[in-house]
Amino acid sequence: MKRKSIYTDEVIGNIESTEWDFTEDNTQMHLHSLHPYPARMIPQIPERAIKLWTKEKDVVFDPFSGGGTTLLEAIINGRDAIGVDNNPVACLISKAKTVKYKDNEILELKSFLENFDEIITSHNLEPSIPEYKNIEYWFAEEAIEELGKIRACINTLEGNAKQMALCCMSAIIVRISYQDSDTKYSRTISEYIAGSAIKGFKTKLKSAISSIEQINDQKIGHARVLPIDGRNLHGIENDSVQLIVTSPPYLNAYDYHKYHRHRMQWIDGDVAYARDNEIGKHDTFTRKGATPDRYFEDMQQCFNEWYHILKEGGYCLIVVGDAIVNGEPVAVGDKFISMMKNIGMACEKRWIRNLNVNKKSFNQRARIKKEHVLLFKK
Repeated sequence: MKRKSIYTDEVIGNIESTEWDFTEDNTQMHLHSLHPYPARMIPQIPERAIKLWTKEKDVVFDPFSGGGTTLLEAIINGRDAIGVDNNPVACLISKAKTVKYKDNEILELKSFLENFDEIITSHNLEPSIPEYKNIEYWFAEEAIEELGKIRACINTLEGNAKQMALCCMSAIIVRISYQDSDTKYSRTISEYIAGSAIKGFKTKLKSAISSIEQINDQKIGHARVLPIDGRNLHGIENDSVQLIVTSPPYLNAYDYHKYHRHRMQWIDGDVAYARDNEIGKHDTFTRKGATPDRYFEDMQQCFNEWYHILKEGGYCLIVVGDAIVNGEPVAVGDKFISMMKNIGMACEKRWIRNLNVNKKSFNQRARIKKEHVLLFKK
């Protein structure tokens, strides 16, 4: 028997248009291309939302800040931004993208890059290699040595310059490891070409410096990035946020903690915390007998927190896909509308946006080809 689509005619019939697709737009401009982040929301979505539903100096909030897309778009459009995430890689990227670099910090990065070959070949430089299980299984011996030297060089920096350099190192780690890709946690052995890590790091840092210089003066607003769980927003004032723009973890689609595991180890992040607190992770919902209940319980806690920090008359834009759990379709978009209505957040509008079917952003079993764009108002 053919399974009924999670995108039924009745649901699609209530949706206004597909104006959120942005299929022809460049989604990798300036610092948005700093670091790979699977399932990253494209910048055109928060940009449009910010321009439609906020004014200058308003606060924009992303409770799943991920690659920092919403935060960066907020501050270059003259808004202040707050982002939270319990994944240390996400926090590192968001901070590196959104800080406004001082002239001396840019000069420090330029000098570091210019003198990098001399620094890394210094006889006094001891490689800084993290100790974790099976590191030799996932990296060639030469790659470990080179990454260790890069990390030791980065440790000679301080403050924002160090943060950006660390982010650039994190950006290349999966590519020079034996991990298949950012969306596949399996081992694929290939010949490691000596010097690949060093070359990749220098190329990434050079590009990052260029992007900083391109966008730095446009960072009018201020961003805060908090390494906390979105189910408990301590540190954010009630009634302080005008707009929430976010794309929550999709149910049964991805395992951020797993695919960022090596990055977290190399930046001294807390792998166990990220794993234990990840919402919707694929590992949990592929188990026999799994139901989506836990996911919706977690998201309800998030929604309750959002309600308190959002101003009266404020807006919340959620981008989310439906799911399949144990072979059964789950209408996540419809469920979110019902959950938000129960706490006093009416759904003002809803759209469907089409995803690029060639993207590897989501686990293939999730069969996500479309997303809901849901607008709520308090």
